[in-house]
Amino acid sequence: MPLISRYTAKRILTLFPAGLLVLTGIIWSTQALQRLDLVTAKGQAFLAFFELTALAVPYLVTLLAPIAFVIAMVVVYDTMNRDSELVVIGSAGAGRMRLLQPALVSAAVCAVVVTVGAFYFGPLGLAKARVMITQIRADVVSSIVQPGRFIEIEDGLTVHIRDRTADGTLRGLVLDDRRSQDFDTTYLAETGRVVESDGNTLLVMTNGSVQRMERPANELTVVAFDAYAFDLSALNSGPVSTTFRPSERTLFELLQPLDPDDTYRAQREEQFQIEIHDRLSQPLAPFVYALVVFLFVGDPRMHRQSRMAGIIAAGICVAAVRAGVYGTLLAAEQQPEFAYLSYVLLAAVGAGAFALIATDRHVTFHEEWAHSAVAFASRIAKPREGITT
Repeated sequence: MPLISRYTAKRILTLFPAGLLVLTGIIWSTQALQRLDLVTAKGQAFLAFFELTALAVPYLVTLLAPIAFVIAMVVVYDTMNRDSELVVIGSAGAGRMRLLQPALVSAAVCAVVVTVGAFYFGPLGLAKARVMITQIRADVVSSIVQPGRFIEIEDGLTVHIRDRTADGTLRGLVLDDRRSQDFDTTYLAETGRVVESDGNTLLVMTNGSVQRMERPANELTVVAFDAYAFDLSALNSGPVSTTFRPSERTLFELLQPLDPDDTYRAQREEQFQIEIHDRLSQPLAPFVYALVVFLFVGDPRMHRQSRMAGIIAAGICVAAVRAGVYGTLLAAEQQPEFAYLSYVLLAAVGAGAFALIATDRHVTFHEEWAHSAVAFASRIAKPREGITT
């Protein structure tokens, strides 16, 4: 590439990962807060909580990469306009295609990131997270270590602990077993610990008593103990099977199902086909966004000309393209043929923008139109602010 193209591409590709990192961090933190129940309610260690939330990062990167790329393009070209660099470059004889070249090169880098994430790493991370969530929900031990709550881990079997120390010791343990028709048994213990022995899961209680109420005679028997082991192995559900949603399967698994007898997919074949089209169309979007953004912010402008109108126009057009693709995919749930319109829409917008750039035609977006568009969007969003859920 010529020097000026390398200079522009370097600035975009420097800002792009920085913006992607910030956006991913913000969205990841909000998603992580939704998983705090793994630590509070399920008694999981913080390491498991961090691993589960980190598995969503590849999917978030795939989702946010085009947004970060658009922001990087807008900032770089607007800065070059503000510093009169584009004016100088244009005065030196460089045409619009020369200025467009670094944007397309940067779009190719963004497309590679999106392709790798959408085709493999994103759904792979979601699939592993699904397996972890299924195992955690099926783990009876995680239900026991919830201090201050009466938890029914099985019909007729209730457990309560006062506290759980850092080393895993359970204090103030109450275990009420009403599963038998002939007697009820209540275990009280000062301390307890869940241990694994020869493939069995045991709740070892120390310094406590067993109260046994015989029915129908209602005779109470109390026995004190120094140590007592309660077998929890029968409560474990054993190996759990996980059903993966379309978004949790890689593109190769979507195209070539591993299990020919997958009833879940057979009942939702339309959703799987829509997911395939969505994955295949995602790498095309950065190139279309690059052309649209450049059409509005890539031209040299004088200081007296409003640059904000072009930035708003670029944002509105990018959002409209994304909404159009999403709308065609939603419509494909009723009419599967509509899924192919997503490619047509991206190709039409990209070809139209490229034709305007190549023929040196400019799209004028007045500042008044920009303010009107922002005001209209504000009126639409305002009623939603009063809705409480």
